[in-house]
Amino acid sequence: DRGPIVCIAPDATEVFTNVPDKMVSCIAGDSDGAIWVGYGSGGLIQIKNGHMTAFNQAMGWPVGNGGLLASDIAGRIWFAKGDEVGIFQDGKFQTLLTLPANVDRIGRRQEGGIWICSGRRLLKYEAGGDAQSFGELPRGPGGTMATALFEDRAGALWVGTAANGLFRCTATNIVQVPTSDDEISCLTQDTEDNLWAGTTGGGLDRLRPRVIQLLGTDSGLPNENVRSVCQDAAGVIWTTTRNGLLASWQSNAWAVLPAGSDGLTGIFSCVAADPNGGLWIGTRNRGFYHWQNGESQNWQREDGLSSDDVRSILESSNGDVYVATDNPSRLQRLRAGQLQLLGMPPQLRSLRALAEDSHGRIWVASADGRLLQVQGDQLLDVTPGVTNRLYSIRCLYTTPDGSLWIGYAGWGIGWLKDGHYTRITSSQGLYDDYVSQMVADDHGWLWCAGNRGVFEVQLQQLQEAFQNGGALHCIGYSQGEGFPNLQATYENVPGALRSRDGRLWFPMYTGLAVVRPQRFPVNMPPPPVLLERAAVDGQIVGMYDPSLSSDAESSSTVVNLRSNDGPALRLPPSLHQLDFQFTALSFTTPENVEFEYRLRGLDDNWSEPTTARSVNYPRLPRGDYSFQVRACNIAGIWDQQAAALDFEVLPFYWETWWFRLSVLIAFTAVIVAIVRYVSFQRLRNHLRLLEQQAALQKERARIAKDIHDDLGADLTQIAYLGELAQQDSGEPGKVAERIGTISSTARQAVKSLDEIVWAVNPRNDTLPHLIDYAGQFAVDYLRPTGIRCRLDFPEHIPPHELSTNLRHNLFLVIKEALHNIVKHAGATEIWLRVELREDMLKMVIEDN
Repeated sequence: DRGPIVCIAPDATEVFTNVPDKMVSCIAGDSDGAIWVGYGSGGLIQIKNGHMTAFNQAMGWPVGNGGLLASDIAGRIWFAKGDEVGIFQDGKFQTLLTLPANVDRIGRRQEGGIWICSGRRLLKYEAGGDAQSFGELPRGPGGTMATALFEDRAGALWVGTAANGLFRCTATNIVQVPTSDDEISCLTQDTEDNLWAGTTGGGLDRLRPRVIQLLGTDSGLPNENVRSVCQDAAGVIWTTTRNGLLASWQSNAWAVLPAGSDGLTGIFSCVAADPNGGLWIGTRNRGFYHWQNGESQNWQREDGLSSDDVRSILESSNGDVYVATDNPSRLQRLRAGQLQLLGMPPQLRSLRALAEDSHGRIWVASADGRLLQVQGDQLLDVTPGVTNRLYSIRCLYTTPDGSLWIGYAGWGIGWLKDGHYTRITSSQGLYDDYVSQMVADDHGWLWCAGNRGVFEVQLQQLQEAFQNGGALHCIGYSQGEGFPNLQATYENVPGALRSRDGRLWFPMYTGLAVVRPQRFPVNMPPPPVLLERAAVDGQIVGMYDPSLSSDAESSSTVVNLRSNDGPALRLPPSLHQLDFQFTALSFTTPENVEFEYRLRGLDDNWSEPTTARSVNYPRLPRGDYSFQVRACNIAGIWDQQAAALDFEVLPFYWETWWFRLSVLIAFTAVIVAIVRYVSFQRLRNHLRLLEQQAALQKERARIAKDIHDDLGADLTQIAYLGELAQQDSGEPGKVAERIGTISSTARQAVKSLDEIVWAVNPRNDTLPHLIDYAGQFAVDYLRPTGIRCRLDFPEHIPPHELSTNLRHNLFLVIKEALHNIVKHAGATEIWLRVELREDMLKMVIEDN
């Protein structure tokens, strides 16, 4: 309003305070980067490189209050003050033109120079030439003083006024455009060619050429539910409505055919044009008519018509007229004034669609999804595809290349050409699976109307999608055109129409939709994509410009997705879901903006195009990722510069390098320990085996020694005595003595053998066996000597195990002691005592 001038840059804001404290009236920038500011009091300053310069009369700036500024296409500064118009050049302002009246507004002209609005007059002016008249604004109740001038890219001049609204001016006409308020304060145009008008009190208006115009009851249509539409030879548009009326659209006005005109009576259901200038008109209760030049001819049931309820009419290229009826559902052909009933397959539901292709073939579709073809006098079932379920067919459309396009209810669009049939649905990008009407424009686009409104798709792209797969780019029109409910009707033929002027006409439940196909400039840039939010398990970790958040604490901890600065985005390994929200800055049917995204590090391929503005990923493995998203404009051009966010998913502790190194070291240590243990165990087992083998060898050697020393000696003695007995055979006394010695030695050998067997028998490796055997041996050994043997053993001897070697050596100790007593002690009594303590065995051998 007054005071400082602020420069707002993407990354900084600069404030200039050394400027006049006055109300600013205009501002403009030149090609040198300087900013020019004019004041309501008549002053003018320039801000360049941070320095302010004031201009006065000495520099050519006219005296007086006010002043207007504008820069031309070359960046030169123009001015207007009072009735003077001039330019800044050679360091001063120069007046080039003086007008009869004061100048209200000046603006840039695309071809060079400026636009001038002086009173109601519009002028175009270029330095060195004359001012040329461009028209005159109409008078208004509140005056026509211009407050804004703007030339759009199409060359139209837009003039905003102080009290009379907005005008669009071309070389041929000046049209007032409705706005939310009559006072226009400013005008501009965005990259999508939308015009924006700022108002004083009515807010911000967006203006653009409307693709669809809906002619409803407010335009004079007798009923908003339109059933059929055609254009006669004179160019008049005819419609039938649900309430059974026939209306024509001519000179931007509707005219309803009065009941009974020229003999036309009944409830009208469909209307078709006769190339010879007449109309074919179907009714729901009086058959059908041919009406031309004020005369009508009627065909009803008594004339051979199957039913007086006519649903559809089609006149073929050879002059035959095909009529589809209800109750019953039949197809008849009118040829040379005679009605012929065509043979039909059984159990056929109502016939909904009729079409003729470029080869003259007549196609018919039914409500139960069957496709039929007229061949001779028969209607043959030629339904393509192999499926157990058929979806209802709502419409048929043919193109000059011989293609038949089939619109289904919930099954998308089918394509039949040269016997080959394919189908495409919303899963491949089709805007709507319910297709009620189809017609192609003059630019190669197929326009369709269904449950969700009107949409268009390129025929070539559609065929490529049918043949090779891939996604479609459809452009939809519904809410973006200001129509909350735009749903097409069906069941009557003719349906959608392309009129001779290129416009498309669609019968709708809410009126007659008129489409003016327009192509979008191929150089229109794709809308920029913004990442709005990133969240982990519902917790926001990144957002566009966190400073806008009301939560100051959280805004300081999240990543700024606008510039990707702030703390690095490092996500925990335990995340279950990662969500991204994004958008595109587009104001031209934003519902048609499609997005592609990918997550580098997980998948390098772009996703299928989608209109969804969010995506989520389940649990991600550790690693570095880059989420990228891009958009395409309404013309299908993709932005090559994608919005991106780099982030890292941290590893679990068991996925870290130090943990894995620790595990590797521990694993290696365990392996070494296991190998060491196994090796030592094997060595111990080997040593034990060697010890066992050595003990076995030692035991074998002992047994061999015992057998040799004891049993061998006795057997040798027995053999020797036997030989002596043989030598002394002549002396019976000596023989008897020898035999007695042999017997004694044999008994001694048996005892030695018993000792050897007892010593090696492992069943005797217990303490009770040792004590029992030792006691018995002592008694038996001493009995022949006459020495008394006393045994003192415990009553209960525990069954402790003894090794064979220990048991044998203990026995030898007892035996040797007894032997020494008998041989050397001269004793008459011996005591053999055994005492058992907790961990000790005490054996006492004592003589007298």
